[in-house]
Amino acid sequence: MRHDETRIYQRSLELISIAKKVMDDLPTGYGFLADQLRRASSSIVLNFSEGYPKASIKEQRRSFSMAKASCYEVAAILDVAERFGVIHAELHHGGKDIADHVAAMLTKFR
Repeated sequence: MRHDETRIYQRSLELISIAKKVMDDLPTGYGFLADQLRRASSSIVLNFSEGYPKASIKEQRRSFSMAKASCYEVAAILDVAERFGVIHAELHHGGKDIADHVAAMLTKFR
């Protein structure tokens, strides 16, 4: 199976789509959140893809651990945006659900 055929990869791309909607809706003055959300959401899929073909379990775990940490970072950014009142509730909850799900899948993968 290729990395882009996994549920982790597909769900990570769903999270990027939600992050994009959040970034597009952020008002002026919240560019710092948009930048952090862009980096963190991208990091999930990129680190997973980097670690997937690694021959060493240790190297794989390191990449997957970084991807998982980025899931938690995305969830925290969504919480901050919610506290600032600059995110729709459905995007907040949907994004956090996906981030939690991807983090759990990364924990169980391999």
